[in-house]
Amino acid sequence: MLGEKIMEYQTNQAINVKQELFLKYFVKVNEMGNAKQLPINVINDDHYIVGMYYPINASDKLNKNIDELIREIRKLENYQNHKRTRK
Repeated sequence: MLGEKIMEYQTNQAINVKQELFLKYFVKVNEMGNAKQLPINVINDDHYIVGMYYPINASDKLNKNIDELIREIRKLENYQNHKRTRK
């Protein structure tokens, strides 16, 4: 059960593609990354990540997530500053 959840988490974070396949089938891999809005890990034969590629849709999604986190941090900072000034 836990292994399934870990695998599900990993597959929802990035697409792993071997280096040779990434270069050979770049157009198809790029389409898949855009469709899933996920980055692509380029891995070697030992399954080590040797690079990461962000298709446009994955990059847009990442930027939106970063912007959302920045807004949340600012809200928390404003709340904390407001709380300090009330003391």
